[in-house]
Amino acid sequence: MSDKKMLYPAEIAKYTIEAGIKKVNTPAKKVLASAFLAGAYIAFGALGSIAASYNLLANPATYGLGKFVAGLMFPVGLIAVLIAGADLFTGNILVTLAALKKRVTWGQAFKNWALVWIGNLIGGALVAWMVSFSGVFDWSNGLYGGVVVKTAIGKLGYSFMPALVSGILCNWLVCATVWMTYGAKDISGKALTGFFGIFLFVCAGFEHSVANMAYLFGGLFAKSNPAFLEAAHKTIADASVINIPNIFVNNLLPVTIGNIIGGAVFVAGVYFFIFETKNEASESNKAA
Repeated sequence: MSDKKMLYPAEIAKYTIEAGIKKVNTPAKKVLASAFLAGAYIAFGALGSIAASYNLLANPATYGLGKFVAGLMFPVGLIAVLIAGADLFTGNILVTLAALKKRVTWGQAFKNWALVWIGNLIGGALVAWMVSFSGVFDWSNGLYGGVVVKTAIGKLGYSFMPALVSGILCNWLVCATVWMTYGAKDISGKALTGFFGIFLFVCAGFEHSVANMAYLFGGLFAKSNPAFLEAAHKTIADASVINIPNIFVNNLLPVTIGNIIGGAVFVAGVYFFIFETKNEASESNKAA
């Protein structure tokens, strides 16, 4: 057993339960600090993905290629979370498995998610603010900043249900990816398994609440620059939709709910049914 290079799915389920127990029993201040780092790492990946692809994203003829290039860069953020160690809201939805197993309470799970979401927000917004002041948005006569503004406007254009469903699809992939990385026993395995699912959700354009914290606050900090608006072919009125109430109500709320459903139901819930309900039945039979 010790020579195995990976955990099998049933073993991943047990590992995930133990990880969930550890997460909810971590002191709140440490959870916030860890979540702050995760929000920052994801923001680096998100804004870095735009930096690598903004020229392609700005042109409708090369937009798909731009998403491909962005997808190559974005996974760096999650890989940093997984290997360096940090608490990411979307991944922590897998605590659901420990709650379903009744090893932690739902109150503990919700408290952990709330703390992690807040920490992610602080880290993501801070990195977005710092990047906006670093001067890199000025690249290509403000085209980089223009794409950031245009991205934020686009994300605030969703109605509730499309944003929610896109959030479900996103975290179905993200939690499946995190689940697979739990099965890898070395750094190269975790990096490889951590890459492809994230690459896919970025290319597909699904909505990730923590990444959106970086995109939306990046747009908020960039929208007042006329050069960025001109590069984005947007007016001041267009950019006025990028404001704090809209960021939280129009995007982060439905996307966060969708992310919870995607990870809790379609990954944690299904794997609990496959592996843990069967185990409970076997244990009952043995006891009888």
